[in-house]
Amino acid sequence: MLVPRRPTRILLAALCLPLLLASCGGGGGGGGDGNDDSPPPQQTGPDPLLPSQWHLENTGQSGGTAGQDLRARGAWQTTRGEGTRVAIIDDAVQTDHEDLAPNVADYFNYRRPGSSPLPETANDDHGTPVAGIVAARDENAVGGAGVAPRASLGAYNALATGTTADIADALNRDFGATGVYHNSWGSPDDGTLHTADSSFVAAIQRGIREGRGGRGAIYVFPAGNGGPSDNANFDGYVNKLGIVTACAVDHDGKAPHYAEAGANILVCGPSGNSVAAITTTAIGNGYTSGFSGTSASAPMVSGVAALMLAARPELSWRDVRLILAHSARQTDPAHPRWVAGTGGRPAHNPYYGFGAVDAQAAVALARNWSSVGGSESLLECSVGSGPLSVPIPDAPSTGTPTSVRNALTVDGCPITRIEFVEIRFSASHGYSGDLRIDLFSPQGLVSRLAENRLCDRNGDGRADSCGAYDDWPFGSVRHLDEPAAGTWTLEVTDRQTQDDGRLTGWSLHFWGR
Repeated sequence: MLVPRRPTRILLAALCLPLLLASCGGGGGGGGDGNDDSPPPQQTGPDPLLPSQWHLENTGQSGGTAGQDLRARGAWQTTRGEGTRVAIIDDAVQTDHEDLAPNVADYFNYRRPGSSPLPETANDDHGTPVAGIVAARDENAVGGAGVAPRASLGAYNALATGTTADIADALNRDFGATGVYHNSWGSPDDGTLHTADSSFVAAIQRGIREGRGGRGAIYVFPAGNGGPSDNANFDGYVNKLGIVTACAVDHDGKAPHYAEAGANILVCGPSGNSVAAITTTAIGNGYTSGFSGTSASAPMVSGVAALMLAARPELSWRDVRLILAHSARQTDPAHPRWVAGTGGRPAHNPYYGFGAVDAQAAVALARNWSSVGGSESLLECSVGSGPLSVPIPDAPSTGTPTSVRNALTVDGCPITRIEFVEIRFSASHGYSGDLRIDLFSPQGLVSRLAENRLCDRNGDGRADSCGAYDDWPFGSVRHLDEPAAGTWTLEVTDRQTQDDGRLTGWSLHFWGR
């Protein structure tokens, strides 16, 4: 089951809030084949909601810390996204919304082909706010502005059917023209291992290989809203090569209560906490100031990616990832999980990735970036343990648990700068949620792949299965720009009593240059 990334402890509905509305009600209508609708006549003038959009420029207007924002308005001095397209894959998008219609360039309705993917029920309220965060039109005297307010929008409601075939189709639809595919959805946030469909994996691989004439499509996904009891690496849709996994920071630049850690997280975008959320478009031709979660932070990153591509269309999908990481701003520096970068590598934190996305810095770096190439020049190599049967002792009722270590040596790999590592892990264990799993690089950098946890899918406070570690793929960007050669060590620790098990195998697959 795929779900929009809605946090459970903050109001998310796309509400019609009278004090925020330039207009309220209306909606409906639309149709055509995705290109034939004539946009309504456009007004010009200041956007009335722009001053409340703290994520674009934070002056403290929401009660947060001034300067904790996207730095988007600085990037607009260079580009506002002209000439790029971002496809929104979601439940529905109100393509005739007054603040979206000027930017809609393409759409497809998987429910009713030939018509616009408009909301049909009140529950189709997710894609429209997401689209507004990316590319609500600026300076049109209504609403607010998107991160890339002059970028074009594609709207694909593949989540309305939820079929694997429709989702895979949307991820590759019109990929000659589409630069960024934005997805504010993923697996349930319950701490359980959720695999990705093979058709999804194939679509992503095809997109990064063939999209944009071989430069590769940019795929952005949210890290999730499961809080400390979950991890972004437990979602098979966001721990893959080619995925930009985005976390959230609030208006003080800190991780909100729903934040998940993950070695696969690249950067964070602004989003809400229990005090202040995001102002954006809503169904009914309205607006909301209550949108939040990584559903809101991820489209911030997609908008910045669109700005980067507008500034430098020739950037590859690999370039975009690297620029985002190297231009990110370290936030919440007192957080205990930050590890300083060495040898030109940026600092890293499993809750923040390489930091908060910085639109102005990313666009500036993009303009002078020397491309590393696309998929055609991506190097890869792998090493595996073969079958193992290494005991994992049960945690004692008192005292320190005993960790199990196993090492793999990488020889002859030409990668001197890693861009992504996939770690496949297998263990037989009575309760997989007991295990903490860490990967140590030859230079001592650590990827925390899994924490011990209680999986409670139905919320009754009792343990449910967390799923089996049967060749489970963890992803890590933690080792960005490290060399692959040397001895890598996996450490597995049972941290909860009652069950023991065995490490039965693991492998490493590196991509880089």
